[in-house]
Amino acid sequence: MSVQRLCNDISKKCVVSSKMEPAMDFVERYENPVSWHKKYDLRDDLLRKDVLFDNMDMKSITMAQYDPHNLPEYIKWRLFGYNIVICYEYISKGNNDDALKIINDIENILSSIGNNDPFLKSIKVALNHITFSMKGHLWHLCSMDIKKLEHFVMPINMNNANKAGLYGVQTLFFYEYDLPYAHIAKNSALKAIELNNSEPEWHFLLARVLTYWQRTCGNYFECSEQEINASERAVKLGDKPQHKLHLIHIYHRMSKNMKKNINAKNEILDAGLQLLNEVMNSTNDLLLLKNCLLSLSKISLDKDFYSNNISEILETLISKLESTNNGYVHGAIGNYYLFNKKDIEKANFHLKKAYDVKSFGCSIDYIYTLYLMNPNTAPVEQMMVDMLKTFTHPVHREKILSQVVSYLIVTKNNLIQALKYIPILLSFKNVTCVYSLQTHRLKFYPKHKSMNLIDLLSERLDAALKDSKLPADHKKRVVEVLQIFEPYKMFVSNLMQDKSHLFGNNFKKDSSSKSNRQFNQNSREKESWKQKSHTQNNTYVKINEKQNWRTLKPDSNPNPHVFSNQQKDIKNNGVKIKSRFDF
Repeated sequence: MSVQRLCNDISKKCVVSSKMEPAMDFVERYENPVSWHKKYDLRDDLLRKDVLFDNMDMKSITMAQYDPHNLPEYIKWRLFGYNIVICYEYISKGNNDDALKIINDIENILSSIGNNDPFLKSIKVALNHITFSMKGHLWHLCSMDIKKLEHFVMPINMNNANKAGLYGVQTLFFYEYDLPYAHIAKNSALKAIELNNSEPEWHFLLARVLTYWQRTCGNYFECSEQEINASERAVKLGDKPQHKLHLIHIYHRMSKNMKKNINAKNEILDAGLQLLNEVMNSTNDLLLLKNCLLSLSKISLDKDFYSNNISEILETLISKLESTNNGYVHGAIGNYYLFNKKDIEKANFHLKKAYDVKSFGCSIDYIYTLYLMNPNTAPVEQMMVDMLKTFTHPVHREKILSQVVSYLIVTKNNLIQALKYIPILLSFKNVTCVYSLQTHRLKFYPKHKSMNLIDLLSERLDAALKDSKLPADHKKRVVEVLQIFEPYKMFVSNLMQDKSHLFGNNFKKDSSSKSNRQFNQNSREKESWKQKSHTQNNTYVKINEKQNWRTLKPDSNPNPHVFSNQQKDIKNNGVKIKSRFDF
């Protein structure tokens, strides 16, 4: 979307004055999401997720777990990132009133930065520039008096720490826009490191981008040398708990690629366990401790890992977490008991607390425990439908209704009961919801089952139409739903053709049991546009069974060409890549 189009799409109450100087739109020569949009041609049609929803959801979940008047520094930084994405999304959709409210939230974060926030203090000039130039752009759109705008420093007058901060925020921003813009996030992180190599956060952000890329486009259990190096560098420089948790995640992924050399595998998991102990001993932050539990849960599932004290560590950590009244933390404990210990009653107890605070995923898991405890009488349908009253966003509603429909059709073998929900389910036509239906995982079943729910609906509705034993009133309802479903299938077919770079080769145009079987066979494979990206110059750490993992350390400097081949592939998919901006 061009800046001109952005101006044309704004709300009627915010009319752009033609008398204002073009230079005062706070885009050219400024650094904020609107100017980045112009430089990099940010396009919604390349995205498979709802960026606005994701960031609003994460902001809400984060805020629900902390006292807004006593936020730790890393949470302020995280919220700043969510807010600039939300603000930009509102601006791009012409929702300027809500964008101004988000600017106010950002200003509250800036005003809260104090002596306990050394990292944010070091880049506050950059944060001010991004915030107030974006605020100035909004005021310009709404024909407000920009003379009253707060003073802020231009990039050319900043020190290197703040210039690096501009690139760091840009990394946060483009990280949220998924694979098409991962190369921009990577380049921004490298530039931040170039300007301020001693700041651990920039190495951490680089590691996050590389981790996301590798997990999505490559083999999940392979790790690039640059990824490991950046994460270890962040820990060495800053010794921060959140950085250690990311390194633990990398070590765990590496261990999954060591199937024969058990000693080397145990060594790397021991290194991760040592980091976990350091985090648990250094903080009482519930969110960080909850993440420790998630990491410990994964490590404890590894049958090849022998540690005398891992059970003791888990018991100590859970005991510490159980004393809190934080429902989200209890959700993590419940998931541990559900998926690790297979203790349904304890899982049910803790997940109920998450259900009470309206944690979306844990609420579904709580209902799942009721199903496991008594599959025949558990009120799955009613409780899931009741969740619709709380979770009103289309992304949430699709996930709820798809589980209800698949539960009724597959588990209960009751298509007729599912008919009343199908038209509502088919009303969600954005890419995120369509893709979710095609990659659906049935939860309420003896074993989780993957399926293309659109194909399943087509198969079952056609079978019901041909069923001579079906009562006339039931057949009439089937026909009514089919009249909605057939145009929906055509819509999906056209959508997949228009956005083939998002859907890939795993989905067929025509819904059929054959395509459903093909999808189930290929559901874990990567889409074609990602597969092309797998042939890259990046060096992977593939564990040689005869080597100790410590001998596979990368060079000290991150490789700036980790995305070289992928950039070409992404260009071919329509992302215009421009050179990095200079000061």
